[in-house]
Amino acid sequence: MQNDDFNRRLWLSSVPLVRLNEQKLPDDIASGCLIDYFGKRLLLTVSHATGDQGRWAIPLRYSPSRGIELYLLGQMNFLKRGVFSEPEILREVDFSYVEVPPSICAYRQEIEAPANIIRVETPIDVHTPTLEDTPNPNEPYGFCGMVMPESESHFGNHYLSTTPILCPNLSFLRTEDDYYVFALPFDHPGHNYFKGCSGAPILSRSGALVALVCKGYAHNNEIWGVSVREYKAAIDILVGNVV
Repeated sequence: MQNDDFNRRLWLSSVPLVRLNEQKLPDDIASGCLIDYFGKRLLLTVSHATGDQGRWAIPLRYSPSRGIELYLLGQMNFLKRGVFSEPEILREVDFSYVEVPPSICAYRQEIEAPANIIRVETPIDVHTPTLEDTPNPNEPYGFCGMVMPESESHFGNHYLSTTPILCPNLSFLRTEDDYYVFALPFDHPGHNYFKGCSGAPILSRSGALVALVCKGYAHNNEIWGVSVREYKAAIDILVGNVV
């Protein structure tokens, strides 16, 4: 797959998430991905973003007649991890998920202001992972997310604008507990640059979903993603894929 094809795959890999305040206006952002798995459609993301139990939603698309269409995610599923010999010692797992209707689809759109003309509209991919893939040191990885949110008001309507970033050509370095660690191909620009990417899927060039973006370390140019394979069993229980 050429770099342009890989970049396009990443561009369509993640859905944006927004948190709505009491006035039903967005006040925070994150990322996630939609998957179809054993007849169910799920939204996968990370708990350090959605664990506040706020009103998180997927912005599906902008319509000139209806404005921004949102799908409220409702109650998310969260996990804790421990061992039977020490049941009182549990730690939060940076992973969250929820079932959504099978018809849910979000779009990448290019909108021309102030006339709000939709120039481009492309469905964001719904992944069909095995949830069993592990990173290959010989294959490049990448992710895409929306960052740098700005609130604006035009003609009586409220808008949240974001800036997309693409991060292809990550190199797999190692595994740390339930995280996969990747090297950035450039100097880490600072955490504010990536704010909003939490929960974005980390994909191989061939399209394998291996992790969700969790955190990074600027001093050594690393991006850490929580392994989706590690928590496959929890998703299997949700969709009924148990023996």
